[in-house]
Amino acid sequence: MLSEQATPVVRATLPVVGAAIGDIAELFYRRLFDARPALLSDLFNRGNQANGEQRKALAGSIAAFAGMLLETPDARPDAMLARIANKHASLGITSDQYKIVHRHLFAAMTDVLGAALTDEVTAAWDEVYWLMANALIAIETRLYQEAGAAEGEVWRRMEITERRRETPDVVSFLLRPRDGGPAG
Repeated sequence: MLSEQATPVVRATLPVVGAAIGDIAELFYRRLFDARPALLSDLFNRGNQANGEQRKALAGSIAAFAGMLLETPDARPDAMLARIANKHASLGITSDQYKIVHRHLFAAMTDVLGAALTDEVTAAWDEVYWLMANALIAIETRLYQEAGAAEGEVWRRMEITERRRETPDVVSFLLRPRDGGPAG
């Protein structure tokens, strides 16, 4: 739930931020990947980066989350958050990465919005960001726990126990977890 101080500021600035969010997202990703190039090669779908889908996803989720906080202040948009959190957990997103995103996102907002990004506006959007981030972190933590995986752990060491030629062009491999745990 947004604070009483942030609500009118977010309501007044959502159209401006929403209109600029594409430019903000583009600058954000450029800065993020300049600072952390491994994220582009190890985490983000390059096709979605190239065609702009990832920028649209970021922009859409933040703007949608802010709009939902304004429209239904007593309800959290759990369905939207669950979709995002499941995607994040499948990719191995960790809670410390939200701080990195915050730093680069707000730097991009400052560059794009300039003087319109007053301390009051920054504080209100900071609140939106951390409400969303903390909700996602909580859901992702639960997802990792339910999977019996450490935060960010999405890969398991496997060993090949059998190799079968299915057709002249297809080979199947039977795998077993090296840790002796169940495969699924």
